[in-house]
Amino acid sequence: MTSFRYIGAKRRAKEHPRFVTGRGRFVADIALPGMKHVALVASPHASARIVSIDAKAALSAPGVLYVLTGEEFCANTDSLPIGVDAPEVTRFALARGVVRYAGEWVAAVVADSRSLAEDAAERVEVEYEPLPHVIDAEKALAPGAPLVHPSHGSNVLYHRKFVWGPVEEAFANAEHRIAFRAVWGRSATVPIETFGVAARWDAGTGILDIWASIQMPKFPDQTARALRLSSNAVRVHYDVDVGGSYGVKRGIKHTVLVGYLAKKLGVAVRLIEDRLENLRGGDMQGPDRIFDMQLAFDRDGTIRAMKIRAVDDVGAYAGRSPFQLGKP
Repeated sequence: MTSFRYIGAKRRAKEHPRFVTGRGRFVADIALPGMKHVALVASPHASARIVSIDAKAALSAPGVLYVLTGEEFCANTDSLPIGVDAPEVTRFALARGVVRYAGEWVAAVVADSRSLAEDAAERVEVEYEPLPHVIDAEKALAPGAPLVHPSHGSNVLYHRKFVWGPVEEAFANAEHRIAFRAVWGRSATVPIETFGVAARWDAGTGILDIWASIQMPKFPDQTARALRLSSNAVRVHYDVDVGGSYGVKRGIKHTVLVGYLAKKLGVAVRLIEDRLENLRGGDMQGPDRIFDMQLAFDRDGTIRAMKIRAVDDVGAYAGRSPFQLGKP
């Protein structure tokens, strides 16, 4: 028997009874008066210049309130943090001028229902000029490779070397050495619930209320910063249940997009990803990884030291991967 009250003790989570009895409250259950719904227009190209966006047909579709493009959105919001020291690498919810991966959002359609917004999104005409691109991480590091962010001057977003202990001495004195390469592809967790967010702006109080399926720190602060609001102008309702996460429920770009639309249009707005949007353009993907490993060990199997050269293909934007590799 354990002498601890919680450690090693069998106990049920407090939320289980309401989940199994159908009393959970998720973003899809949030029904705000007059709420509008968002559907997204995504790029089919891995890299392309946006020549033009024609939304006239979409705006004339039934139930459509607004079509937002990257030109307007990026001019009125600030870049999201990318987590590394690369000031020339900016990231917004909607692309402006250039798309950098297949699935990147280029426009958002607001309508009376999700189905009407989806129908109208298909009527948004985007003209692209495809650009050279590279999808192999090692080829992206080679001289002359197409740059994802030309103003950054490199395809390397983060580079650092960590050393713990006398590694070289251990390799010199070890009885045996082995080297091998471990490679695994891009991964994605797939919770039952995709990411969802609803927002409502109160012009009288100057407060943006947010309901979202989130699991991340500093969520209100990041949202306020991107929307150019004071930190106390964003109120997040944390009584919303999360239908599975596995570390992927961040959705900051979704929230900034919906928050901007709610404030601009003066109505409550909700965006819930469909599965395709979640897989191709959400914030939940793990990177392609290449680990070149070297081990120094003795004949009895004792490992004396290890060297790892790690290359992460994080795609067009950094996400959390540099922090995962850079943990001391």
